[in-house]
Amino acid sequence: MKLSPHTLSIAGLANAPILKFLLFLKYWLYVLLLGIFIILSGACNQKTESVPGLERISVDLSQARSGKLSEFFEPDISYIWLEDDSQEAQLNAGLQKILFYENRIYTLDIFGCKCIHIFDKSGKFLSKIDAHGEGPGQYLDFDDFAVVDGELVLFGVLPRKMMWFSLEGEFLREHFSRDRIGTGVFSAFDQRMYLFTDTRDPGDYFVKSFGKSFQDTIKRFPYNSEKLYEYGPTRNYFQISKKNLYFGMTYLDTIYQADKGHFIPKLVFDFGKFGQDLDEIKRLDPGMERLDFINNRAKLYFYGQYLISEKQLYTFLKYEKKVYNLFFDRDKRQTHLLRDSIQDDISGGIDPIMIMYSFEPGKVGLKLSGRDLYETLMEKKINMEKAEFENWAKNQGRNFAEIAMKARESENPVLIVYRLK
Repeated sequence: MKLSPHTLSIAGLANAPILKFLLFLKYWLYVLLLGIFIILSGACNQKTESVPGLERISVDLSQARSGKLSEFFEPDISYIWLEDDSQEAQLNAGLQKILFYENRIYTLDIFGCKCIHIFDKSGKFLSKIDAHGEGPGQYLDFDDFAVVDGELVLFGVLPRKMMWFSLEGEFLREHFSRDRIGTGVFSAFDQRMYLFTDTRDPGDYFVKSFGKSFQDTIKRFPYNSEKLYEYGPTRNYFQISKKNLYFGMTYLDTIYQADKGHFIPKLVFDFGKFGQDLDEIKRLDPGMERLDFINNRAKLYFYGQYLISEKQLYTFLKYEKKVYNLFFDRDKRQTHLLRDSIQDDISGGIDPIMIMYSFEPGKVGLKLSGRDLYETLMEKKINMEKAEFENWAKNQGRNFAEIAMKARESENPVLIVYRLK
C-alpha cells in the first residue's frame, strides 16, 4: 500500500526520531484498516450456501425433467368426495382454503356464500358457518380462518374484528380491533398469532405477531414504497409443518422460519440467469401492462405459493408461459425441477399440473369436481384394453375408480390427498 502524497511530504520533512516513529505507526494503521476492510467485504459477499443453516435452492431450467409422484410422496393416495346430498352442502368451484382438523374437513368460500362448510373426514356434510350480517356475531366479509386451541378463528373480518366459533360452527365471541386484520395463523410452537396485512401505508408492517392475550406485539417486514409488492391472495404466505411455522411472500427470494415473533431466514432461491429483474416489473403500469408481462414474458421469481415439511419444499414457478413444478430435498440440498404435469404412477389417476392445497402438515393435494373425475375415468376406459382397464380398476386404480363412480353426477369436489415423504 502506498502512502498518500500528503503523508510523503510530511515524511520527507521528518528528521526527529519521534516524528519518524509516529509516521511509522500511521503507515501500519492504514495497512491494518485496509486488511479489516478486505476481510469484512469478503464476509458480506459470501455466497448464500456458505451461510450456516440457510438452504440454497438453485434453479437451472436446463436441468428440468419429467417426474413421477412416487419420487416425492408416499405410495398411497386418498380420494375424498365432499358429498352434496343437500342444497346446503353444495360448494362453489373456487375454494380458497381446505383444512383437515381432527375428524373434520373445513372449506372456505369467500366469493360465493362467504361461509365455511364443515364435513366429516369421510366427506359427509355436517354444518356450516354462515353468519353474514351487520349485528353481533355476524360479518359483512372475511378472508381466512384458523384453528386456535380447538376453536375456529375468523381473520380479515369486516367490520374490523376477530371472531371465534366452535368446531361445530357455533358463534362464541368476538374481539374488535382498530387495525385492519388480514390473513392469519396460530402457531402452537410458540403460542402466538401471526397476522399478515397487505398494507401500503408508510411506516406500517406486513406481519404482526402477538400472544393469545393480544399483548407483546412484534412487527416485522416494514412496507417500503421503493419495493415491488403483489396485490393478491396471501393465505399461503404462512405454512405450518409438523415442527415449525414458515413465512414466504411474493417477490421475496427467502422463506423464513418463525420463532417467538421473530423470523429466521431458512431457504433462499437462486434463480441465476433465469431470474426476473423485479425493477423491470415495477416500472410497468400496474394495470394490464404489468399483468400481460407477468403472464407472457416474466422470468423466474417466487410467487409466495408453497408447501413445506422438514424434509422437502414444493412450489411452482413460471418462465414466460411455461410452468414448472419444483421439489427441493432439504436433507440432500437437491433441487428437482419438473416440466409439464407430474405422472401419477401410484394410482394411475390424475397427473397433476400443480399442487395447490396444504390440507394439514404432511398432507397436500388438489381438488377436482366429481363430474371431471368421472370423465377422466371414462377416458381411461376408452384408451385402455378392456382386460387392462378392469385389472387397473380392481387393483392400482381401485380407490380412484370407486370414488369417480360415486361422484359422477356431482359438481362438488373430490379431494386428492398426497402424503409428503
